[in-house]
Amino acid sequence: MMLLLKLAARNLLRNKRRTAITMAGISLGLALMVFSNNIAYGSHNDMLRTAISMMAGHVVVQGEGYQADPDSERKVLHSGELQAAIQQALPDAHVLRRVYLDGLLVSPVASTAVAIKAVEPSREAAVSKLDDKLTGGEWLADDDDRGAVLGVNLAESLDVGLGDKIVFMGQPDGDEVESRLFRVRGIFATGSPEIDGFTAVVHLAAAQELLQGEDPSTQIAVNLADDDATEDALAVVEQVVAGFPQAGPLEVLPWRQAIPDIVEFVELDSAYGDGIWLVLGIIVSMGVINTVLMSVLERVREFGVMMAVGMRPRRLAVMVLAEGFIMGAVSAAIGIVIGLLVTWPFMATGLDLSGQYGDAMEAGGVPVSMILYPEIDRARLAIYPFIGVFFAVLASLYPAFKVTRLSPVQAIRHQ
Repeated sequence: MMLLLKLAARNLLRNKRRTAITMAGISLGLALMVFSNNIAYGSHNDMLRTAISMMAGHVVVQGEGYQADPDSERKVLHSGELQAAIQQALPDAHVLRRVYLDGLLVSPVASTAVAIKAVEPSREAAVSKLDDKLTGGEWLADDDDRGAVLGVNLAESLDVGLGDKIVFMGQPDGDEVESRLFRVRGIFATGSPEIDGFTAVVHLAAAQELLQGEDPSTQIAVNLADDDATEDALAVVEQVVAGFPQAGPLEVLPWRQAIPDIVEFVELDSAYGDGIWLVLGIIVSMGVINTVLMSVLERVREFGVMMAVGMRPRRLAVMVLAEGFIMGAVSAAIGIVIGLLVTWPFMATGLDLSGQYGDAMEAGGVPVSMILYPEIDRARLAIYPFIGVFFAVLASLYPAFKVTRLSPVQAIRHQ
């Protein structure tokens, strides 16, 4: 086998220019694949982290059936006690409560549908960083149960500004209409039309007054520093919840089940990217086929002599495949190195696309920053060498097959 590899390497060096051009194509294609996948991987992770922090948590506790039917009557009772117990069991986690309500928000001049997100202000700010998105005013204080922070588009729809009065009206617990007066404390902009156009953030205590039951919340979110710790944290939270029957029938979900639409969006986007790279791999393979086939046609007479002295066509085919293997392996190594070198500086500075697309855009209902920070996808990085070799060897199959069909006599006479 070593002899065949040496012969294959020597054959590739016969026409250095053609081999170099082909290997450059493979290397650059793979480098582009590495870099763009790292960009996509970083963007997907940023999107998931944003969704986890703003919409759920790594582990979510909520009323049984709320995931399938998000009704405000499905709630967590004695939520403060349960929150404290979970925090004690997971001291390094951020454990926070939220209440979600749908209704109507009314100003002196307009009214519009609204999604109320009631939070514990300081805890929420530490996790979702919504306070960093303020374009005017200030974030809620921990003792401010009369303030509201509105999305920028929602504020425009209501034609209100800082200090203006607004009234929330809804039916959070049955048929009776409840209302609550708030004053606009701040305005935020996330870049998501859905969030900026329909979300109002208020204090948890204000929303709890509209709900029945003892210390009710819609959700207890457990946010972790390490995504990989989700399964262990899930087991701990399930154990704590099992000891709190007074909290009502509850469901405990990992983040993948809590935000399934976002997870599905990321998976579909990844699959779309894989399809593009499959097409690119096929295009690059055409170049490999051309190089190896030209190399074979130039050596038809040589192959005839080798078969005449006893070398089997199958071994000649293996040698041709070895040429593709060498080109693929060397090109893959070069391409991966180039891709990582290009990725490295952007991991610190980010790839700024805000000039073309604005500061943020929406994907799957989640605001995504247009300063993209790539992250190295180690799982795929281990696969890239095999991708380069696979397409190169695959492209060499046809030239190898052509070699096995050669007749020694005709090959020797070939000019």
